[in-house]
Amino acid sequence: MDIGDNTFDSQQTGGGGGGGGPSQQQTGQQMQCDPVFDSSHGPLGGPIPLPAPPQNYDKGRSNAADIDFDSLLLQQFSCLGTRDHEDLIEQFHSLMNNQMNKDAARFFLEMSNWNLQTAVGCYLDFCNGQTLPSMKLVQQQPNGQQMAWRLQNIGSETWPNGCYLMSNSQVRRLEVPSLRPGDTCDVVADICTPEPIVWRLCTPYGEYFGDSLCLVAPGVFNSHEELNQRLAQLAVTEQNPAQCPQVNIVISERME
Repeated sequence: MDIGDNTFDSQQTGGGGGGGGPSQQQTGQQMQCDPVFDSSHGPLGGPIPLPAPPQNYDKGRSNAADIDFDSLLLQQFSCLGTRDHEDLIEQFHSLMNNQMNKDAARFFLEMSNWNLQTAVGCYLDFCNGQTLPSMKLVQQQPNGQQMAWRLQNIGSETWPNGCYLMSNSQVRRLEVPSLRPGDTCDVVADICTPEPIVWRLCTPYGEYFGDSLCLVAPGVFNSHEELNQRLAQLAVTEQNPAQCPQVNIVISERME
């Protein structure tokens, strides 16, 4: 990949959909940018530790790890008695190790008449034998009042149509190109708030995959430890996108 190409295409792709939630189609605004990728360092001068990608669950396997996982689920179910929908969504989300968005959790629960055990079983049956797409963040670089990322499909399969980029603090969901193996796309976001914002890639059905994209204003945090502590707080804090600053963000496919 030629990382010397310093010109981003400012053509924006509209909103995405998936995860059982409503799709959004929005007309993006053009944003001029000229990011220069000269390292893979984060905004604090070093790589940001990112959460591991989700692991697939194959119900047909019979190794000890799967047996332990099934036993753990049964033990969890035996302790649950709530019928509150939001609590059930949180419990589903937690049982799946937070590796899917809450719209997807709601979809499977609604489909199962809000029976948590049935919903988890439906989800695992649905995921049986499926392979998640693969994505790696190969470059990230601040450029003035913007942050630029370059994403690469490092798997052996083309990304399915309908994958999208989302954040718990943002209203918009942006559909990403259906990248072939080895292809890349560029993402550029305005830095308009000192509060970190994290985006994740999702399959059309709401499963997270690949590295996280973390938007951090330069100079706000003095160390990676301080940043990681704030990110950990955000991960467990319910956010209302309507009350959060909304970021102008552009996705463009690189044409090699």
